[in-house]
Amino acid sequence: MMRYLVRLTNSQGYTPRDVKVLQAKIRELLGSAEKIGNLRMSTSAIEFDLFTEQTDLNKSKSLLEAKISKVVTLRPIEPLAASARAEMQTLREGIDLFNQERFWEAHELLEEIWHPATGVERDMIQGLILTAAALVHYQKNENDVCVSILGRAKGKLGTLDHFKGLDIGRLRTNIEQILKDNMPKLLRIEWVKTKTAPQHP
Repeated sequence: MMRYLVRLTNSQGYTPRDVKVLQAKIRELLGSAEKIGNLRMSTSAIEFDLFTEQTDLNKSKSLLEAKISKVVTLRPIEPLAASARAEMQTLREGIDLFNQERFWEAHELLEEIWHPATGVERDMIQGLILTAAALVHYQKNENDVCVSILGRAKGKLGTLDHFKGLDIGRLRTNIEQILKDNMPKLLRIEWVKTKTAPQHP
């Protein structure tokens, strides 16, 4: 049995409050509670882990598209391996995924540069990973867990306003507001507006 990341369009406007109902519906559709794990809801996508044999993959995809929504991502999830990608490229890709509300994927990708990092850099990257992890729980309608993890993320983000072109000061301020209000909300991680910041269309 293999593990796949599945992302379906969220054209019906589901919210994190709908996670349990939709997870039950998908499990019933595919005929097994063991096949679906970690369902998460973003404004544009329904994402979850699918455990299935490769020979059953097309059948599962067809059922999901017929009864739920269009499949936009279907890829195997492989164990974390050392990446040959440059650190900044990985950071950019991770932040892009984060800003697309693909928090689980951002978390996984940023771990590639967190493992070898040391000192302040390691803490900052861990703060970003924890922020993504917190928002995975927001997508699962687990608001208390989200707020708790954001408290840990804030501690790891330290006092620097900028890190590798990222506006950490703004992120930290937004996290502080969530902690103060005890009310999770979606976050974005912005690049500092300088000549050295990566350009995004």
